[in-house]
Amino acid sequence: MHSKKTYLVLAIVTGVLYAASIATVIVLIATGVLLNNVLWLIISILYLTFFAGLFMRYISRYYNQRSLLSSLRLENLYSFGQRSSFFNLYAFEQRVNLKRRSFRLIKKDQSIIVFTATPVTAVRGSQQAAEVSNLHLHIAYALADLFSAKSGLFYRRDFYFCFDRGTFIIYAFDKKKKDLDDVVVAIRDKIYQILEKKRYHLYVQPFFGIAKANPLEPLLAQIDNASLARESAEHNFESFAYFTDAMKKAVSQSQVEEVIKAFEDGEFVVYYQPKFSLAKKEFVSSEALIRWNSPKYGLVMPGKFIDLMDAAGLLHNLDVYVFKKVCQDLAETKRRGRRLLPVSVNFSLYEFYSPEFQALILDTIKEADIDPSLIEIEITETTSQANQFLSVSIIKKLKEAGIRILMDDFGIGYSNIGNLRKIPFDAVKIDKSFIDGMREDPEVGHDIVRMIVSMCNASGYETIAEGVDSKEEVDFLRRVKCSTIQGFYYSQAISKEDYDRFLLDNPFEGGKKA
Repeated sequence: MHSKKTYLVLAIVTGVLYAASIATVIVLIATGVLLNNVLWLIISILYLTFFAGLFMRYISRYYNQRSLLSSLRLENLYSFGQRSSFFNLYAFEQRVNLKRRSFRLIKKDQSIIVFTATPVTAVRGSQQAAEVSNLHLHIAYALADLFSAKSGLFYRRDFYFCFDRGTFIIYAFDKKKKDLDDVVVAIRDKIYQILEKKRYHLYVQPFFGIAKANPLEPLLAQIDNASLARESAEHNFESFAYFTDAMKKAVSQSQVEEVIKAFEDGEFVVYYQPKFSLAKKEFVSSEALIRWNSPKYGLVMPGKFIDLMDAAGLLHNLDVYVFKKVCQDLAETKRRGRRLLPVSVNFSLYEFYSPEFQALILDTIKEADIDPSLIEIEITETTSQANQFLSVSIIKKLKEAGIRILMDDFGIGYSNIGNLRKIPFDAVKIDKSFIDGMREDPEVGHDIVRMIVSMCNASGYETIAEGVDSKEEVDFLRRVKCSTIQGFYYSQAISKEDYDRFLLDNPFEGGKKA
């Protein structure tokens, strides 16, 4: 598809040729040349008709392009906060469909890349919406700059791209898997460069989905495939993912309606898993975990219903429900004069960066009339690193209020002590996979856990080992001076009533059993 300027030039050239042809025909008629030769008269009429059609075609294309450009600028005024000619989905479809069925390219690799910088669920409030629009505009300009090369990997004719409802879509021609990997990394680096120049008060983490494109199949369906891959990357906290048929697992409307009704009916309950201090030989805290106590399915673990909650748009409600229930339970325990221990609560990365997060935490604690030191907040490394400037600010304010902050799942991402030092955590939770590794490959597994505990201890962090299920694991962790243990060896997650009874009478405290 040519540009507006190209069509204007073609219209002018054909218009000049058309006018010259008319003048020539008039002269030939006036001199009697054409009137005496029927064949030449017919040829002249066909000649004029051809140029007239060509001229009208280019004029029409010019005005269509001008109208399209005008609509793009209006749409981008809404999307980016200012006028821009960055392509929307309609223009993208027109350009891609014109090219992707060409004989030269039809047997070449064709792919679609879909990515977002800031999930829509992370955006709340007009200020954040304005920041997101500004971020999207800078990314749009960065893409246009990236795909402007006259040769090489980023050759401009190998890529078409657009922006549609918070999502960037790229169509890549003749690119192998490694090329696509390199393209994704380059875009991600561009986004981080933008973040270094501007400090946005929102969660920013690009997630990419990539799908092979068949030029003979509908374009929109293949964009949907890439979008599914992007969703998979986001759910698994991976930078990017390639589409597979397994990603098409459908969540039925009846399932969504069922989980909504279950939430409204109060079927979701908070369970508590105690944490045992090896040094103090007593339970020092617990972690709040959500369960679905379904009359139909029994006690359902989160892995079975989180996707349904996501599809129902209830993840925010679930986070808030768990936290408020924990505060209510602590207040009730305090009122009854029972043993009171801190409880750690997990928050999604989207919730952590929402403008209302700090107010939600502090207002709920105040309303329940409990000591803030009874609340611990667990966040993953991915959450803390997504916007380091903002996360440090949020964590410091929570710590000033007396709330402890724990890094969850340490070691499964890009965690290292250097990153830890940048964020003021109070404790580090060693991911269960490392504890499992001690059973699967004892020599290597023990060395890895020993190293992690040693590094954390040297840096002054409390270490909490998750998923500890045997006495052998406990003995090893005691020897390497791990601070706290959480796992089935001491207790699985149990209901609030069972948890209260457990703290009153258990075989692990008071020297009964180490």
